[in-house]
Amino acid sequence: MILIENDCLTDKGKITALNHHNSSICSDIAVIEKKCFSVPWTERSIESQVFTEGSINAVIRDDKAENKPVGFICGQSVSDECELYRIAVLPEYRHQCIATQLMEYFINKCKNNGIKSIFLEVRCDNEPAKKLYEKHGFSEVGRRRNYYTEPICDALIYKAEL
Repeated sequence: MILIENDCLTDKGKITALNHHNSSICSDIAVIEKKCFSVPWTERSIESQVFTEGSINAVIRDDKAENKPVGFICGQSVSDECELYRIAVLPEYRHQCIATQLMEYFINKCKNNGIKSIFLEVRCDNEPAKKLYEKHGFSEVGRRRNYYTEPICDALIYKAEL
């Protein structure tokens, strides 16, 4: 990866950090949300996340398809901890290591910001996500029974020490 200001160029596209300067991307992220989650965040929720102090967010664009946003990641840091809220890649762009590149970007950003650990919640039946997280050093540290709806499922709490 080549770091260029707030952007990272990868072999899959361009990763751009999200902030108030490029919040117009929130409508594109809302489209990705609807295609990836049974209970998607609204555009307003996404905007709220982008503007929150301590947020760590990025979108990856396909530079071969008019810079179309194809995936994003977002989280929130407090002190030396961070919670990863969302990571999503459009279905037609999966299995191309895009989620891996977003995770690597996020983890590096956390390290650069002095974050010592990252937490996240994942559906107990989401095997691809669990494999992605475990590949990046996360391990299960807890469980929330019947946390998710549509359909009902436990949430696994994962943690990675940086």
